[in-house]
Amino acid sequence: MRLLTASTREAWLWLGGSLLLAVLWTNLSWLFSPWVEADRSPETSQSLAERIVFQIGTWRFAPALFQALRFLYYVGLPSAALFWGRDAVVGRLLGLKRLALPAQTGQGDSAWLSASWSSWAQDLGWAAVLGLGATGLLALATLTYRRGLQPVTDFGPGGRVRGLEAAREAIYNEIHWAFYRNAPIVALGLYWGTWVGLGLAAVEAMANPAWRHDVQDPERAWPRLSRAALAVVSCLLFLQTQNLWLALLLHWGIWSLLGVMQGAPSSAPADAASAGE
Repeated sequence: MRLLTASTREAWLWLGGSLLLAVLWTNLSWLFSPWVEADRSPETSQSLAERIVFQIGTWRFAPALFQALRFLYYVGLPSAALFWGRDAVVGRLLGLKRLALPAQTGQGDSAWLSASWSSWAQDLGWAAVLGLGATGLLALATLTYRRGLQPVTDFGPGGRVRGLEAAREAIYNEIHWAFYRNAPIVALGLYWGTWVGLGLAAVEAMANPAWRHDVQDPERAWPRLSRAALAVVSCLLFLQTQNLWLALLLHWGIWSLLGVMQGAPSSAPADAASAGE
């Protein structure tokens, strides 16, 4: 085991920074959310800090700013670690598997080309098996859930917007989970590192007050729990394929299908630690 060697120290620093940032952001958001959501004007607020938070939260560009910050956290931070982190992230362990194309290979590389396509075909097989199994179980759970509760405001009608949001959330979550697996895999190996990475994502989620609140509410628990199930499916697929691209497609497909069934939220939970769900 290489927990704190020179080659892994940088990876743990980036990972620890991401975890700390998520915990701070989600707890601050939870602390200030009553101020933003309160039905009152800034003039009736009780303090300067409350008025500032109210102004920021109700700013017309606040949703766009929030999505930009989410993009920087979920995609920008792992990308920075990959390109500027002095080997803090290993592309192969992140799941950035290459697909060899005939135009990129010479006449003497036919064996490598054949092996690459064969590997991808095997990965597709595993993705299909896990995808069908996970979709069936989650669909059954969704139907059971809908029989027990009436649809709530988190569940909106399906459509183009839902599909784009599902794609966005698949990209954010899969990159985030892959990032959290990287350092543990370097230190502990593929199998244990994958599950330790999932455990770190779970710790991040449980440190989020909004997550803890929602899982205790029967009407809001299902979106959180279904995303947690997708995190487990992502780990199983990664153990078999180490292919982030297929994980993205599988996550998008399952989440979109659950959205059509009105068993997935029309938008992501508004917190930075939703990746651990």
